[in-house]
Amino acid sequence: MAVIETIIPIFLIIAFGYVIQRRGFLKEHFIQEMNRFVFLFPLPVLIFTGIVKSNPGDVDLIHILSAILPTGIILCVSLVVGLVIGLKQGRLGSFVQTTFHGNVSYIGLAVLFYMLGEEGLKRGSILIGILILVNNSLAIAVLSWTQHQHKNILRTFLPIIKTPVIVATFCGIAILYLKVPIPGVLLKGMSIVANIALPMALIIIGASITIGTIRKSFALSGTVTFFKLIALPACSLLLCELFGIPPKEMLPGIILLATPTATTSYIMAREIGGDIDIASGAITLSTLTSPLTFIFWASMLH
Repeated sequence: MAVIETIIPIFLIIAFGYVIQRRGFLKEHFIQEMNRFVFLFPLPVLIFTGIVKSNPGDVDLIHILSAILPTGIILCVSLVVGLVIGLKQGRLGSFVQTTFHGNVSYIGLAVLFYMLGEEGLKRGSILIGILILVNNSLAIAVLSWTQHQHKNILRTFLPIIKTPVIVATFCGIAILYLKVPIPGVLLKGMSIVANIALPMALIIIGASITIGTIRKSFALSGTVTFFKLIALPACSLLLCELFGIPPKEMLPGIILLATPTATTSYIMAREIGGDIDIASGAITLSTLTSPLTFIFWASMLH
């Protein structure tokens, strides 16, 4: 019951964002500007403060591998499945990248924080930075390879490293391991800014949902949703059992891997020649069904 009481309010805020957008209270331009603001300021600050407050021993190489290796495994499996069912070029690329590219920065961080509190934020922030870097890099590589745009891959990769969340991750890790002191007043001020991130991010997710797109690619969106919400975290769970990681230590990584498909999957599909219908359908269907799978995984491991 405690898990349900934690998860459901998060998705009620997403539903609230959807309703007020449909009612016309949020215009498309305002949603884009709000998303840009959260992406540039509160979200990087939230991740940065989470990292600098954490214990370096909370996340080690085994924890990182238990998140990265399943991502690579699902990528390979979904690529084979896509080829077997006859997907080509942009459709293949979009199908594959949506099976592992999760919304760790918005929904993942919110679930971790509201479920596990400051402790979840501390333990999850480093993993989030690493997963954002890995997921975006692999997504670009897959889309470029399926579109035969190999020459542009390096140039497309470079902006990822300069994104605010990645910069905040590297800066936070550097300060954490170098033990650079941060004045308490500054840290409190940053925490106030960071507190803006999650409520705004959840409203943005809701306002961006387009249910009509599911009908255009329901079968593929359903397959993606299975890979993303069930197969990927299950693969991580098996590896955690193999590595001997205790259930409570598994939870942050598995929650992040069980996040619905990232909204940036749609942006990448549009910019690198993917299939925007598959990307949009996968984002919407996985987001709508993720409350149930979050409750399942959290109940199993909490």
